[in-house]
Formats: sequence, structure tokens, C-alpha cells
Amino acid sequence: MSINIIEKYDRQFEYAGILMNVFIVYQLLQLWVFPQPTQAEKIYSMSSLMAFEFVLVHSGVFMALMPKKWSLIIFVPFYGLFAYVFNKSMPNNVILITYMFVVLNRMRFAFFNVDKKFKDRTILFSIIALIVYFILIFVVAFSSEILPPFGLTNEFLNLSGYNKLKNNLGGSGGLFLDAPQTGLCLGILYYSILAIIEGKLISYKGK
Repeated sequence: MSINIIEKYDRQFEYAGILMNVFIVYQLLQLWVFPQPTQAEKIYSMSSLMAFEFVLVHSGVFMALMPKKWSLIIFVPFYGLFAYVFNKSMPNNVILITYMFVVLNRMRFAFFNVDKKFKDRTILFSIIALIVYFILIFVVAFSSEILPPFGLTNEFLNLSGYNKLKNNLGGSGGLFLDAPQTGLCLGILYYSILAIIEGKLISYKGK
């Protein structure tokens, strides 16, 4: 019964995934262009999310390709533990909530015996997401010096308490946290492309 429901409402799940990606893009764009002084924790968490996406894209590929028993017994707990540990260094629970959403929505077909076309689509999407992520990592990293800070000026990062928060949580956190516009830019590009890809896959399936 559960399997039939998952397949029956597959399109709704896909649209939910697209809307979630669009919502994340909106949040990232707002934090980059029009950040508020009270959003230091959110800027830190969303910038960190793009570093954690490295784990999510790998878990997505493994869960899609491996037998479902391996996913349930090995990969979900392993990556879940990694998400929990990573989340402990965050000022909120964005990382843990995101991981749970990914497991429930993006990887739902890894846990059930569904039609091969659903499985193939999940595998294809996971591999494409991995490729896109790594390409964008290099593009954004090499372009970091020319990325405009917009609202994330040094003055804002000091006055909002962002730099103090970053130091309290472990000091220098790499490119994404030292220059948060890089992490936010990566997220905007990455999630926008994922939304487009998911939309294309839905259109292709509907033909």
C-alpha cells in the first residue's frame, strides 16, 4: 500500500522538491543581497549547508545505487551520524533538518521496490547533482575574489556579530564561512540548477 502511494503521488513529491529548491534559492539570495543584522546565525548556517551538501550528494548516489538493505542499515545511519556531528557545530538545526528532508524526499525510492523507471530517474538525478556540485565548487572558488559582497560587507559582518559567532564556533571556517557570499552564491547556482533539472525530468516523464 505504501509503495502504491509513493508512486501515485510521485509528481507531487517532485513538485515539492522543486518548490523547496526555489525556496532555498530565495533564502540564500535574501541573505546575500539584503541581510538583516539579526540574521548572523542564519547566514552562518546556510553558508555551512553548502559544505555539508558535499555529504548529501555522496549519500544520494550511494543510496540510489546500493541495495535498499545497505541504505537502511549502513548508509542512512552513517550519514545521519555525520549530519548529527556536523550539526553540533552549528548555532541551529538547519543541517540536521536538511538531511532528514533529503532522506525522506530525494531518496525515498531507495527504500522500496518501485518501478525501474523511478529508480533510474533517482540514480540519474543523484549523479547529475554530484557532477553539478563539483563543477560549481571550482567555478565559485576560482571566482571568489570577484564575487560582490552586496550586503555582506566587512562592516555588516562585524556589526551583526557574524565574525564573533564564527570565531566562537571554531575560528576560520574556510572559504564559505570566511567569505559567506561564496557559499551563498554556490547555493543559489546549485539549487537553481537542481530545480531546473527536476522540472526537466518531470516534463520528460510526462511525454
